[in-house]
Amino acid sequence: MTDPASLARRAARAAEDGAARDAPVRIGILGGGMMSQVGHLPFYLDDRRCDVVAVAEARPSLIEAIGNRIGRDKLLPDHRALLEDDTIDAVVISAPRPATAPLTLETLEAGKHVLAEKPMAHTASQAERLVDAAAARDLTYAVGFMKRYDPGVQAARALFDDVMAEGRLGRLLMARFYDYSNAYAVQVPPHTRPAESRIERFTQWPLWPDWLPEAYREVYPWFVNAASHDVNLLRFFFAGHVEVIDARCPNDGSIVATLRQGEVPIVLEIAKTAAGRWLEGAEFLFERGRIALSIPSPMAVHSVADVVLDDPERELTGHSVETGTGWCFARQATGFVDALAGEAAPHTTGADGLGDMILTERIWRKISGLGDD
Repeated sequence: MTDPASLARRAARAAEDGAARDAPVRIGILGGGMMSQVGHLPFYLDDRRCDVVAVAEARPSLIEAIGNRIGRDKLLPDHRALLEDDTIDAVVISAPRPATAPLTLETLEAGKHVLAEKPMAHTASQAERLVDAAAARDLTYAVGFMKRYDPGVQAARALFDDVMAEGRLGRLLMARFYDYSNAYAVQVPPHTRPAESRIERFTQWPLWPDWLPEAYREVYPWFVNAASHDVNLLRFFFAGHVEVIDARCPNDGSIVATLRQGEVPIVLEIAKTAAGRWLEGAEFLFERGRIALSIPSPMAVHSVADVVLDDPERELTGHSVETGTGWCFARQATGFVDALAGEAAPHTTGADGLGDMILTERIWRKISGLGDD
């Protein structure tokens, strides 16, 4: 997490640069595809603390669609023009996954704060390079794990922490994190699909560590993308070191890993399943009860995660926990602007994301028969 001294420095810098924060944060958006249109751009346009200065997008169909929304003069055909604009404070990166890490590095080296879509990178060494670049320049670097902003996920974490501290459900016997979803399973909010191939080609970094056996080099990038939220949430609930006991990849559509923190086994299950609905969540099984978390499709704009508590000693069985409201993408954007104002660290910093990548590599080293160190 970001330390208080760093937050104080950023608050002072924000006050300086923004005339005590009276001036809006000047935001640039790198990429104009679906995720940018649906999950990022609308919320910065709506936040009075922000001014969306420019969107870097080269595809004519998207230039027309986004230009109609924010003005054609704000569209830039080359991301370098965006990074060279000294008036831009921060950049939101929504680009092809293999290009996200090098674009993030380029943006940080240009002195911009960053919120980048997940996965932040494809190897731990790549992720470490990004974290070091942000730290060297005292820049805010957030990774787009918006599910940590879901009110239901936050309610589940608060309940889990309380139950663990009070011990009212007895020992935690095991935990399970699962994601069986291979499609959004709901209608994606309105957006414009590009009518042409990508025009600007970005630098790409390797999609796997060099030690990974060739047999796994197709499925590994899928896991890094599909399971990244689940690894991130696992570490959200279980901070600190998690040991990898066993991990298997029996086919190109499933991975099962058994982990442990202390005496508590933690199971991670990832599968490509087109079941017609989104299937993702977590369970925490205690001696005398259970907490269950069910996470909605990322594109379910009006839904938040469900939290169910089984506490028979209090005559609570299948009890729905109050969670609050708010789409996680909108709350993530608010959180990023809060971070730029020096008010709070992002829920997932680059350093947190690096921890995810380290655990991911340890899982795949175990799958590859190489241990997990």
